[in-house]
Amino acid sequence: MLKTKKMGIITVSLISIMLLGGCLKGATEKVEKEENPYVRVQEYTGKEFRLQNGDKNDKIAERSREKVISGTEEFFLKKYNTKVKVNNIVGNKDGATVYVESVAEPHFHTFAVIPIDTQENVRPDGIWTQEGEVEGDIESGIYALIHEEKLKKLNNYLNGFIKKHPVVGRGEEIIKNTSSTGYTTPFYYIITYGDNLSSYKDQYLSNPETKKEVYQKKSQSLTFNPEDYRIVIELFMKEENKEPDQKIFDELEADIEKMDGLPPGSYTVILNDNLIQKENAHTQKDNTLMRGIPDFIIKK
Repeated sequence: MLKTKKMGIITVSLISIMLLGGCLKGATEKVEKEENPYVRVQEYTGKEFRLQNGDKNDKIAERSREKVISGTEEFFLKKYNTKVKVNNIVGNKDGATVYVESVAEPHFHTFAVIPIDTQENVRPDGIWTQEGEVEGDIESGIYALIHEEKLKKLNNYLNGFIKKHPVVGRGEEIIKNTSSTGYTTPFYYIITYGDNLSSYKDQYLSNPETKKEVYQKKSQSLTFNPEDYRIVIELFMKEENKEPDQKIFDELEADIEKMDGLPPGSYTVILNDNLIQKENAHTQKDNTLMRGIPDFIIKK
């Protein structure tokens, strides 16, 4: 984040100003250093979420909020045949990143970037997305539709697990304001790789009202390569001053490893402490417990 006064006739005044400025700067830096950059995951909404060098454009985008929203909605409708809801607008170096979620099935979270020119004009005509990003997020949502029943088993297990143990997932506000990870729940998100679902994505783009039963029936002849699908399960300790509990993590890892009937994919299991970084929504720290790359839990 980027956060900086004429030579005077009276030298004493100039020196005083310089000294005062130095004191103020020192005091400000001290306050910034002392301010806790973390917040409890239960209290975090993502409203503090920021992108590097985006302070100025954050304010410009907020002044033109309706223009950003209408432009983004139109962009997704025209390019991806998708109705979206804008959840958050965050300034970046050259414009603003707009976090959205699909209104209907398949459900997914993604983002687009709206440029802001040097005259501080928001330019909906220049909206763009990273190559393959939205397409992959659509496929993630379709994957969740195809494996709806198997994901229910995972959901039921995780809902039961947090009732038995002092752990929690992400709140819905965090997901809405900071996430662009395709199909995303409080406990996990799904990332797709490869092109196994490209024809399903094309089917959606040509007819977004395609029923989930169509995808499910079509998928019966499809072989799912676990390496093409990442299911990232991430939980947090419920209490503020608790380190990630090794016994809880071991139980979660073992349960996922032995569980049958889960969607095919490469599973990552993560247990964090209770804190999340305010400005960047980072969750993993030196004390995080994780099973993942390269030692995934593989489900076929």
